[in-house]
Amino acid sequence: MAMVLPDDIAGRMADFMSGKTGFPFIGRDETVCLMYLYGRTSGVKPDEVGEATGLAQHTAGQMAIDIDGYANSSAGKLESEYIRSKYLNRELQLAVENKQGRLAGDPVILSDCFAQHVAYYKQGYFFSLYGPLKEAELIAYIRPALAGRMVMVCYNRKSEQELASHPLIPVYVWFKER
Repeated sequence: MAMVLPDDIAGRMADFMSGKTGFPFIGRDETVCLMYLYGRTSGVKPDEVGEATGLAQHTAGQMAIDIDGYANSSAGKLESEYIRSKYLNRELQLAVENKQGRLAGDPVILSDCFAQHVAYYKQGYFFSLYGPLKEAELIAYIRPALAGRMVMVCYNRKSEQELASHPLIPVYVWFKER
């Protein structure tokens, strides 16, 4: 899982965590895109498509619950200090578990960040699941990363029609830059 848009999310989270900026640190008009990948090593085999689809549906359902939870909770759950303390607790948990990596790459934090901003701005959102992606459908530079895999994207827009391009374009660009 990764947050593909906005592309400078790591810096924004670092500024938020250090107190240089408050919540919200993503603007109302900015597009946010989460990417979920299924089929880690050898892609999703034909007999695994149902399982991957079920996992994607579960993920989307949990995100809806999280967004509703923030939207229907007290205003305090969307205040800077509450969110910062939640992120700090997660960072400590990762340190105790000896898990390397940045907070801005942690799936729990990224999901929470998305839910918090969508709830704060009262935005719509949608999920789209693609794949398994075929080699012929992919540009050469992303084939090794995506061939045979399934990709689910989630956007802070009501529908795909509100995007300026196909929902997978930011994913392709994200992989090209890595």
